[in-house]
Amino acid sequence: MPSERRDSAAEAQQHVSDLVDGVVYLKNKAKEKTKKLLDSADPSDPADHVSDDETDIFADAAFDPSKIHQPSSPKSKTSTHELVLNSAKDLKYVVLHPRRVARSQATRMAADKLANAKHPTLTIDRDQELLDAHDSLARATSNVSAVSDVDKYKSKVDDAEARIQMLEVQRDSLQTAWILGRHVSRTKVVRPIPRPRIEQFTTIVDGQRRVRWERYLGHLALYYTQGFTAPYIDDFESPPFDLEDLSRILERIAIVSAPWQSFLIDVRDVYMWNDPKQTMRWLALYSVLWYTQHVMGFFYFYIIYVTIRNRLRPSTVQGIRESVARSIDRGTRVQAWGELIQRHGKDDWLEPLLDELGPMIQLQLGDLANLLEALQNFYRWERPRLTAASLFLFSCCLLTTLVADMAFCMKLLWLIVGGVFFFSFPVSARWPQYRLLVSPVRWAFWDVPTHAELAIQNLQQKALLRDADMSEFELPQIQNTADMPNGSAHDETGDEEDQDEDEETQEQELIDKIDRSTESRSFMVYDKLHGRARLIVSRTGVTVHATHGPPRSWQFSDIAEMRKIDDVDVDSMLKNLKHVHSRSAKVLQFEFRSNNDLAEMDGTLTILLQRADRDRVFNLVLGWSGLRWQALMLERQKTKNEKKDRSNLDRSIKRAFI
Repeated sequence: MPSERRDSAAEAQQHVSDLVDGVVYLKNKAKEKTKKLLDSADPSDPADHVSDDETDIFADAAFDPSKIHQPSSPKSKTSTHELVLNSAKDLKYVVLHPRRVARSQATRMAADKLANAKHPTLTIDRDQELLDAHDSLARATSNVSAVSDVDKYKSKVDDAEARIQMLEVQRDSLQTAWILGRHVSRTKVVRPIPRPRIEQFTTIVDGQRRVRWERYLGHLALYYTQGFTAPYIDDFESPPFDLEDLSRILERIAIVSAPWQSFLIDVRDVYMWNDPKQTMRWLALYSVLWYTQHVMGFFYFYIIYVTIRNRLRPSTVQGIRESVARSIDRGTRVQAWGELIQRHGKDDWLEPLLDELGPMIQLQLGDLANLLEALQNFYRWERPRLTAASLFLFSCCLLTTLVADMAFCMKLLWLIVGGVFFFSFPVSARWPQYRLLVSPVRWAFWDVPTHAELAIQNLQQKALLRDADMSEFELPQIQNTADMPNGSAHDETGDEEDQDEDEETQEQELIDKIDRSTESRSFMVYDKLHGRARLIVSRTGVTVHATHGPPRSWQFSDIAEMRKIDDVDVDSMLKNLKHVHSRSAKVLQFEFRSNNDLAEMDGTLTILLQRADRDRVFNLVLGWSGLRWQALMLERQKTKNEKKDRSNLDRSIKRAFI
């Protein structure tokens, strides 16, 4: 169902898709007409005749993979004249908006490439056809017991069963054809392994015969076990790297992991307590297994149970029915990659997937990076007291394993695993801001700093020990004469020179006053509210002296957050030259506590300044404030020219293009 609010990217995608579909349909239609004309002129030509009789082996798609690539065109109900007019409109849009089309095509090409991992034959239409056949069988079976003419409805039951069997065979043939056509490009005959001779492994070194017994015994073992080991001996020791082969391996993993994706969704529902009664039953079962020390035994029992149950009660039809229902119902949560492709289409599934899983994946990868940095700082004794505390914990664990029996140690381990699954995971999933508080891995390295936290601590130490010498912790500034206003800039602002003279005089007096104080640093900035100003960073806080407006001051204790913002929508080079005397400018944003009466209505101060000055101000506030800071991920904000319904993927592609 098309969305009512479609941004430019979605519009570009639609025009390109309609144009391509129209051209393909016109080409196929012309080919069909040409073939009909040739067939009518020479109907007896046997070269073009393909028999659909059951005796023809190529009637089976398993032997003729070309049968799986015969999709019906959605343009079949449109006249040729209308199709040509619509294609002309689409072509006009593509020519007028090339960049917009390029951005949209980048997304669609990636989605289409990855979507090939889904069987192109086992679509939702084929699944629905199989479900309809089973429904027909169910209706016919119910009618047999309800009517007196049993023979009449018995034939309908036989027909329904034959149709189901035919569809099952057809699905199996389509899957066989697709696998062999997509993933099998090289085969080798499995030959018998000859018995090794000891002379083959004999070498002469310095006139002495030496038998490489390890190789001889290994080949001898292969000879005696070749009945079941020969098919698993590869042709090379290390396969050559190829991107195409890697992509196909990922496709195979995506396809075969579909049942596991559903299983993991069910596991997530358990530890998320979505159904408290179900979770309580699993918790009670786990408690009994933990007390009786049969946790691992239950895992083996569960594997045996589900495998035998699948043999005795196949759930293929019910699984397909639920999958089709989830694919159609957009209000439900899909449980497999293929369902997502069926719901959004082959070209448009990537954005919904990244919008749903992207934040979680990014969060987990960020936590992994923080953990690895903490491990490195732990190993390097960057904070000896904290490293010693973690070593004390590990010493207690070692002492427990030495004085207690193995059964007690395993029981303690499974207690930790159960506590993490039933209590830590739900807190981490429902309230991600508290995920580290319930992480046992982070407990083992509690308060060991990451690289960012260590850098802030080192910065504050330098500010204390060296009396805040700027040269010790600021970024080096490269003098660039190109950043200064050139002749063209002076020409543009020449009419305002008289007005700016008084402002520059006031600024110079302010700078001279600041320079007399060694406890402050001054920076030229552009305030988003009051225009050009001077930002003063002192030992106690920050002050903004605007050219037009009263000075505003904040203590360091009033600061809640600092952000470096890199907007895509930047001002022009001439405006930057006028505001901060640089061709490029960056944004620094301060967020203050709400109890500060001097802050703006939204509690923020947004200033524009040179890149080097922004890094200096950022580091200076971190060093001089003496506060404990926490490094956070930057939340990308939507720019002023960006539509609200644009996806995260489209915004990322836009940044890449710009």
